[in-house]
Amino acid sequence: MTKIFISCALPYANGPCHLGHLRSTYIPADIYARYNRMAGNEVLMVCATDEHGTPIAVKADAEGKEPIEVAKRYHDMIVEDINSCDISFDNFARTTDEIHYQISQNF
Repeated sequence: MTKIFISCALPYANGPCHLGHLRSTYIPADIYARYNRMAGNEVLMVCATDEHGTPIAVKADAEGKEPIEVAKRYHDMIVEDINSCDISFDNFARTTDEIHYQISQNF
């Protein structure tokens, strides 16, 4: 058995998931993950919403909200979309999660 780690490009949490995300990123990764699981390999497929950067700040400013509020709302929407498409992530996190901060500081 081979261990396979799959990570996808992180979408900014400044809008809902769209077909481009699915077609170019999540569906190909999901196919690869499912194939390897069926082949008996140990697969870990992860992703997260990127909640840092200008796109979040611009959207928050336009909505008169704090960036973290905007990021949470769109993260929840993106997770709902991914779940409704049955994409097989083992973990879909947020770059604002405490564990992300801890791991990235020790990287």
